[in-house]
Amino acid sequence: MPQRFLKHSPNVRVILDYTDIALEAASSLTLQFETSSAYKNCTTLKGLIGVAPNGLVTFISQLYTGCLSDKDITKISGILLLLEPGDEVVADKGFLIQGLLDEVGANLKMPTFRHPDQFRESETEETQAIAHLRIIVARALARIKCFHIWDSPVPLTLITSVNQIWHNCCVLANYRGPFCIED
Repeated sequence: MPQRFLKHSPNVRVILDYTDIALEAASSLTLQFETSSAYKNCTTLKGLIGVAPNGLVTFISQLYTGCLSDKDITKISGILLLLEPGDEVVADKGFLIQGLLDEVGANLKMPTFRHPDQFRESETEETQAIAHLRIIVARALARIKCFHIWDSPVPLTLITSVNQIWHNCCVLANYRGPFCIED
C-alpha cells in the first residue's frame, strides 16, 4: 500500500462500494417491485464489491434485487464474516453500516464533508487519502462495467446465469493490469 495511505489508514482491509446492474423489465408486477431501485428509478440488481487498497477486487457478493438497501446487502452478503476486530472499512457517505461493523469490531472510514476552511491540516491529508481510496474502488467498478454485457439491461432469459457472469467480470477485472497509485 502506498506510504501516504499507511500514515492515515494503516488498518484498511477493504474499500466497499456497490453498483446497479440494469435488468430488463419483468411483466410480473411482483418482480418489478422487487427489482425496482428508488435511486435509479428502474429495475436493477445490486452487487457489492470489496477492493483492496492496491486495487484488486477481493470480495464479490451475489447480485441482489434493487429494492434492498446498501445496509441490507452488506449484512447478507457475507463480507462481515471476513472482517476482524480493528479492521477499517472505507465506504462512501451513503453506506450507513457503522452499526454492523461495530458488531465485528471493525471501523468505518469515510470522507469528511466540510468546507475546506474548517479542516485542520491533518484532517485534510486524511480526507484526501480516503478520497483517493474511493477513487480506487470507482476504477475497479469501471473495469467491471467495461464488459459490454452491462451496456444494456440484462435480459430476463439470463437471470439464472447473471450471478456467474457478474462474478466472472469481477474476477477478470483483476487481470487488466495494475492501477496507477501514486505515493
